[in-house]
Amino acid sequence: MKYEIPKDMTFEKALERLEKITALLESGSCELEKSLDLYEEGRTLAGYCSGLLNSAEKRIEELSETPEE
Repeated sequence: MKYEIPKDMTFEKALERLEKITALLESGSCELEKSLDLYEEGRTLAGYCSGLLNSAEKRIEELSETPEE
């Protein structure tokens, strides 16, 4: 299964889903195949969140360098 981020996924929604996935995996209540699918989804969401945070950080740096008018 290849997980793809939905087009309307916000950072907040992705983080919420990632927290749910983490709880499910830590509970040990899922079968192996389901756990693997959740892990893949979680890795994809983590990368997505990381990318959004990096973009926000770059934007803040750019705004901080721009002289105030």
